[in-house]
This record gives sequence, C-alpha cells and structure tokens, in this order.
Amino acid sequence: MLRSKEALPRAWDRVLVAAVAVLLIIGLMAVYSATAGETGSLWQKQIVFAAIGLVLVAGLQIVPPRLFYVLAYPLYFLSLIPLLYIIVFKGNSVERWIALPGGFNLQPSELMKIAFLLAMARFLSFQPVSLSAPRTLVMPFLLFIVPFILVLLQPNLSTALSFVAMTAMMAFFAGLSVRDLFFLASPLLSVILTFNNYAWAGLFLVLIAVMWRTRASLQSALFWLVVNIGAGYAAIFVWNKILYAHQRGRIMTFIDPQMDPQGAGYQVLQSKVAIGSGGFFGKGYLNGTQTNLSFLPEEHTDFIYSVIGEQFGFIGCLIVLGLFFLLLQRILGVAVDTRSRFTALVAVGLTGIFSFHVLVNISMTMGMMPVTGLPLPFLSYGGSFLISCLMMLGILLNLRAHGEYL
Repeated sequence: MLRSKEALPRAWDRVLVAAVAVLLIIGLMAVYSATAGETGSLWQKQIVFAAIGLVLVAGLQIVPPRLFYVLAYPLYFLSLIPLLYIIVFKGNSVERWIALPGGFNLQPSELMKIAFLLAMARFLSFQPVSLSAPRTLVMPFLLFIVPFILVLLQPNLSTALSFVAMTAMMAFFAGLSVRDLFFLASPLLSVILTFNNYAWAGLFLVLIAVMWRTRASLQSALFWLVVNIGAGYAAIFVWNKILYAHQRGRIMTFIDPQMDPQGAGYQVLQSKVAIGSGGFFGKGYLNGTQTNLSFLPEEHTDFIYSVIGEQFGFIGCLIVLGLFFLLLQRILGVAVDTRSRFTALVAVGLTGIFSFHVLVNISMTMGMMPVTGLPLPFLSYGGSFLISCLMMLGILLNLRAHGEYL
C-alpha cells in the first residue's frame, strides 16, 4: 500500500550502472564485428537503440515513484491491446512486431514485460500467496496466464516462458515455498520427462518423497499425482497424434544435434565450433572466422555470445558472465536493502527475467538448451528488447532512489 512518508533520494548504484555500461559497449563491439561489411549498418541502429534507451532511463528518474504503483494495472491492460493486434491481424504470419514510422519495429511482448512486472509487483505487495490457501493464487494466476497465452499464440514460446521466470521469482518472494514451486512445476516436468520412462518414474519417486517428507495431506498428494499422470499422458498423446514429423524432428535434433548437422542442428554445431575455436584468449577482435565467413547464422542476435567466445576466448566469456553476475547481484541487493515491498518485488522480478535470458541464451549457444531465439540482455541486437531492458532498469533505479516507502 502507499504511505505518506517520503524517503530522501538515494544516489544511483554506480556499480550497477557501470556493469550495464560495460555490457552495452561489449554488445556494440560484438554487433559491429558480427555485421561488418553487411548492408543496413545494424551496429549504427544498435547505437540509436541504446541512446533512446538511456534517454528513457534518465527521463524515468523524474517520474514520481508513486506513479509506477498507481498506473501498474492500467498499463497492464493497455499493453494487452498490441498483443491482441498481433494475434488478430498478423496471426497468419511469422511477424511478432508492429512497424512504426522511422523503420522501428515494436515488439508488443517487450512492452508487456514492463507492464506485467509492475502489475504483479503491485498485487503481491499487499497480498501474500500460499499453496495452502489456493484463493490467494487466483489473481496472480490470472495476471500471468493472459499475457502468457497471448505471447504463446504469436507464437513465441521463449518469450512466453520469460513470464514464467518472472512469476516464479516474485511468487517465491511473496510467500510460496520451494516445495510449493516444485509442486506447481511438476506437471511441466512430467511433460518433459515422458521422453524417458525411467526419468518420469524418477520424478514420481521424488514427488512422493517430498510429499512424505513435508507430510502433505492425502487429498493434496492424490491431487498432484493425478495432475502429473494426466500431464504426462497428455504429452504422449500430443507427441503421437498431434505433432507432425518435422516438429518431432526438431525436438529430437535438440536432444542430439548430430542427427541433422546440415539442418536444424546446424546453428548449434556452428556455435559450439565458434566458442571452442576461441580457445583461452580468443582469435582477436574482428578476426573470428566463423563470424567473418558467416558460418554462424543469427550471430548478431541469438548467437552474440558465440561471437564473443570466438574473438575474446574463455577470458572474454568469463568477463561477460562476471558482469552479468555482478548486475544480478546488485539488482537483487535492492530487494534486500529496501523497506518497500513493491520495490523489492520489482527487483526480484527483474532478477528473474534477466537470469532467465542469460541462462537460456548462453546455454543455447553451447548446445545445452534448444535454439529458442531468446536474446542476451544488453548484448544482442534488437531495439524493442534493448529499450525494454533499459526501461525496466530505469524504473528500478527510480524506485531505489525515491520509492523507499512505496
């Protein structure tokens, strides 16, 4: 809830700002290296996107922090409109953006991330949640499921899953235990593990052990067992009766890229070659053969980390990981230091979405996760994503400085 007392403004977190600045510089260098010689001057556009984002960060600092709280729900509902536009008017195309004057393509899902972050933080700031009180989960579930489904229908599975990451982190902070999150995630795990009967059986053993260890009621235990069995058999039905052969092939290629080295597995294999060929110190800036010879597809967006690995080697990758770790640590530190539950939830949600993007993108480049098209914060080329990341960071900096009693 809002309080009348105002805290004195705090100085910006210089370490956090410095980490973002260095990541932006590395990203611009990598995009330039990945697109040098190509038409379109994408690196110049990336500079423009970064400049717009930084101007918005500065502009957000003069916004009264109460306004983020007050406008959270209206912004949430307004942000649904562009998502509905994509579904209704571009449902038969692969485009997930709206063309704006000046050659800028707006991705509505990125606007939705900002609005969802504020709306969920507002609700959870006055309503703790618990699996033992299911009614407390109804409103958070509704806030989550609407944008999740709309983004999923674009279709954009990877971005839809980023809403899962935000929601899980914020729900944990708002009262859900690790056990609760495990129970809620178990149906999804059942869907995934039906590829291996032994793994699926192992999940049930773990589920039963957790129920026994936490002394779950018989009604609760039966409910989660039935839900997991239903989810598993539903996945088997979809695999055998609904998915086409080429869709099943993509999934199997993720499990083993060598099954289709010239097709669906090509990106992953070339990415691993690029990172591995960089060695310890890398081949040097602008000297990456995989990059310069365009062996690596989507190198300026999805596989920007591979460009860094090839040209700057293990040391370069380690520096980037260190910067992301420092950034996440400073963002999460806001949640620890602030007396405002709303500010803390915004920080936790931002930690969740940045962590998800970093984990999935870097794992993808190393063949540990499927190629999802999820960009790397502050490094990958893309206007909507970069600007949205900077805007969320700008909101957090404002709340940290002025929203202590919000």
